[in-house]
Amino acid sequence: MPLPTPFLDRMKSDLGSEYPDFLAALEQPAPVSIRLNPSKKVNAFGNAEPIPWHPDGRYLSERPVFTLDPVFHAGGYYVQEASSMLIREAVRQTVGLGQNLGVLDLCAAPGGKSTLLLSALGEGSFLVSNEVIQSRISPLKMNLEKWGHSNAAVSNHDPEDFAKLAGYFDVVLVDAPCSGEGLFRKDEDAAGHWSEAAVELCAARQRRILSAAADLVQAGGVLLYSTCTFNAFENENNVQWLSEQGFDFEKLDLPTEWGVAEKKWGYQCYPHRVRGEGFFFAALRKTAEANRPFIKNYVPKEWQRIPFRQQDVFADWISEVADYEFFTKPEGTVVAMPKALEESFFTIGTLLKKRSIGMEIGELKNRSFIPSHTLALANLLNPALPKVNMTKDQALHFLKKENLWEADWQRGWTLATFENLPLGWMKIMENRSNNYLPTNWRIRMDLQP
Repeated sequence: MPLPTPFLDRMKSDLGSEYPDFLAALEQPAPVSIRLNPSKKVNAFGNAEPIPWHPDGRYLSERPVFTLDPVFHAGGYYVQEASSMLIREAVRQTVGLGQNLGVLDLCAAPGGKSTLLLSALGEGSFLVSNEVIQSRISPLKMNLEKWGHSNAAVSNHDPEDFAKLAGYFDVVLVDAPCSGEGLFRKDEDAAGHWSEAAVELCAARQRRILSAAADLVQAGGVLLYSTCTFNAFENENNVQWLSEQGFDFEKLDLPTEWGVAEKKWGYQCYPHRVRGEGFFFAALRKTAEANRPFIKNYVPKEWQRIPFRQQDVFADWISEVADYEFFTKPEGTVVAMPKALEESFFTIGTLLKKRSIGMEIGELKNRSFIPSHTLALANLLNPALPKVNMTKDQALHFLKKENLWEADWQRGWTLATFENLPLGWMKIMENRSNNYLPTNWRIRMDLQP
């Protein structure tokens, strides 16, 4: 599909002598890139080319069928566009890596930047991944579950619904819905939906989201803003507006060889300069007063805290039981959350109606514990649990939710693993097994010979 003439005219005016190179880049295939999960030891991709601005980023020479890679299902990596991984560098230069912070990803689905943040922040950080579109919550939760961290909550709210959390967060990320100009070569439909009116509509919607987001950052905290588009209406103009709302623009130090274009009010990736797609980002520090509010939170009244003396049942399943609090829901679901973050979880649980707090690790039935798929992929899992390390063919059949069995497999609850990465649970019996992979996680496509 030909690109819209008004778009091309604007890019020609903006880029000048670089315009032919920009057009030529759009004719080339989009790079394929992934980001490894540092909390899971992945043996694959050892020969892949590193992405300069992210230590876990890798360029792939070709696009594999990710659905048929067990490492992908185990959460060993996330398929993410390389330019967007620059958010880590913005975090590094503004608040530092490994810090324990309260963070909100306000437009989080499908979860790429939330998983990036979880890996960049300290283990004592608390992340709220919010998505306003309800249909996108399921893939968001799935990607967070694959990543394995227990310090994230998911919510399904409009930005204005966070008003009672004004001044609560150290970092707020707004990866705003945009006109998608930076994805034209990856998504032909994006060009078909583009118009100058759509750009104006997106810019107005972004201003509304940013207005709500600005109130949520505490004094001295950071607001990160990003889009996958090129125009100043959605990018620089919004950042300049924020600078007039009690924020200082943070200048970043990016190596020249990365190819990122420095603008007055942010940083722009162009496909002819950066091995990635079109991406804009900026960081702003809040200077206006915004005291962290006092919030009286509570445990949901239908939850029951499991007393310490009854937590022995979890010792075989979780490596550091003493670090967690455990609760049961009315239907028997067990929720675990880090003790150090209990107040944060219940603050979100108190003020937001549509949210998922804590990690659902399984069910208690007749004094027996039935582990969840979430627990199988979680970093808190006890590494001493029984395992069956499968071949790739076995792993793919397991991921199609087939029941596998071999005579020498240990009886009882067992992790199906591939390259020592957990894929899910099996319960192995005398002459058969049950595959506990959730139906909505199973591979539906035909396996390649």
